Amino acid sequence: MDIRKILKQIKNLNNRYVYIIYVVVVTTICLFAAQFAPGGRFRNWYYDLINKPNINKEIEYAVEDRDGQEMNQGAFLTYYRYETFGATNPEEVDENVPMVALTFDDGPNPDYTGRILEVLKANYSRATFFVVGPNAEKYPDTLKAISAAGCEIGNHTYNHKNLTNLSEEEIEEQVDKVNRAVKKATGEDTTVIRPPYGAYNNQVLGQLMEPVILWDLDTEDWKSRNAQTIVEHVLDTVKDGDIILMHDIYDSTAEAIEILIPRLKEQGYQIVSVSELARYKGKELELNKAYGEIEGPVKDE
Repeated sequence: MDIRKILKQIKNLNNRYVYIIYVVVVTTICLFAAQFAPGGRFRNWYYDLINKPNINKEIEYAVEDRDGQEMNQGAFLTYYRYETFGATNPEEVDENVPMVALTFDDGPNPDYTGRILEVLKANYSRATFFVVGPNAEKYPDTLKAISAAGCEIGNHTYNHKNLTNLSEEEIEEQVDKVNRAVKKATGEDTTVIRPPYGAYNNQVLGQLMEPVILWDLDTEDWKSRNAQTIVEHVLDTVKDGDIILMHDIYDSTAEAIEILIPRLKEQGYQIVSVSELARYKGKELELNKAYGEIEGPVKDE
């Protein structure tokens, strides 16, 4: 028996295993880095691969003219509503169907807000964007895009300060500077206000001249910065009438929206702005009140 030959074979075998382990470890590290790198190609490819079936799920619908003749066709992306509720117009909101309001704080951001608007428009949905002063002044074109998409612009104060710690004059300045920036960019006024941190008291409520909107479902997207975590949290807890809190200043939130909106639509939810949610639920948003969710009237069984 040639011992040297056997030892050589063992050495070659060990080298082969070391090489295999090296390749596996390096590949794993590269994939991990690509997955969590912001805007990474692998990450984008992964989300596209997983969610294309939902995003592209659609049926064709026909639009008729006054004489009953078919005019044109389009992609109807509210598949669940069509199958379950017999909806025939993708633009129509049915007050008898569950609905939620998506709200976004601290923007606008030309990149992430723009991506969110694209998904909203593709799915016949609208949302409310609570903007802060510096971003509103810096990105007037994004404010115009929000307004052009039929979405609602709310006030989130100029410097995101706790209003309960400010004087009446300081509160007025924080609110008015945002209103002026939005008016200058869009020609329209803000319609609702969200105090930073959800902090308010009777003095603040008495001074604000727009309905105060809080939230019922906090995605904590600022904490996780993970699209899948955000999506799973919303889908596990969402219910009819929820006001959902998010932030359009994170790449992960834009990614989450690209997944979440089609899935909410599949589950039968209509996605509307806060003011639309109140209107369709038969509620009037009043001054000197704060709203965390908006429930409709109790229906007879």
